Amino acid sequence: MRLFVNARRWTLCTLGALFVLLVLCALTVYIVDPFEQYRESRILPLYDQESYNNPGIAKNYDYDAVILGTSMVEMSHPSVIDECFGVHSVKLPMRGSYASQMGWQLTHVLSYKPLKLAILAVDTYSLMGPPDTDEEIYDYLWNDNLLDDVHYLLNRDVLLVRVPRMLQNIGKPTDTKRDDMYQWTDVVFAAQSVYDSMRVSEQQPMQDVRVERSTENIVRHLEPSIKAHPETAFKIYMPPYSVGYWYMMTRGGLSEQQMRARTRLCELLLSYPNVEIYDFSSRVEWICDLDNYFDYSHHSGEISDAIMRGMAAGECRVYDVSDMEAGNERIRQAVTEFASQYEAR
Repeated sequence: MRLFVNARRWTLCTLGALFVLLVLCALTVYIVDPFEQYRESRILPLYDQESYNNPGIAKNYDYDAVILGTSMVEMSHPSVIDECFGVHSVKLPMRGSYASQMGWQLTHVLSYKPLKLAILAVDTYSLMGPPDTDEEIYDYLWNDNLLDDVHYLLNRDVLLVRVPRMLQNIGKPTDTKRDDMYQWTDVVFAAQSVYDSMRVSEQQPMQDVRVERSTENIVRHLEPSIKAHPETAFKIYMPPYSVGYWYMMTRGGLSEQQMRARTRLCELLLSYPNVEIYDFSSRVEWICDLDNYFDYSHHSGEISDAIMRGMAAGECRVYDVSDMEAGNERIRQAVTEFASQYEAR
């Protein structure tokens, strides 16, 4: 009997200690809150995992404007957006994402905050991406279900890796964090960087131009938010990938599909009074100056700022489908000129 009592006491003590340990772990994560799930942090966050950082920013920061996109908006500066459009903005990029993931974020952001402005950097490859992908979308970080918080509060990586690393930022200034988050700081912007990144295939026949997937992505993932929020101004722009990118797409037989996707965006969305579309992809003086890039697609922060100022001034605005088609032709001509120089190297 005594043995049973001792075993029972040991079990209860062990379970009690385990419970206290779990509570302490959860409390530590809650207080430090490295992904800002409960409040905007007074400690400078790490800002190096967009899929985990973005939900907390979207839920807890003070803003009335956002810029969404792929890694092409990581070099953007919200302070410049604020200056250009009279808003208070945050950026929520998702590297390598598709239109479906942008649509997910957009829907949730609009459920959290009334927005004056949503800037969408729409890459042609993301328009042609799989319409049902939810990769890198973690619902437990976006939803309001408290039971789901266990995945965050008792996450080993958060507790043992993220919390200690974030505590190292105590005392660091936070006044420029909206501009600094997600910035590339270890790259070289130079033409040679573009050439080094290019992977040129043998010339392939141009593939049949199909727009079904682009149409589905626009209709399912962009149009519903635009239609449901007439009070929000949507400024959609096509990012200026370098001419080297378009040369690779042309060699691979993919450029005409992507150009048709650009046109389809205009056909479906230009009729909405709260939508403006801008085509910076065909701004030849930018895309042909390879010193603006650190690979075949990613441009400098100076170009990001110029895009915002250009939109504010109405530059490169697309008023009808023919404007986008004219942009497609400018890209084709730029590729032809680039090819003659590149292939002669």
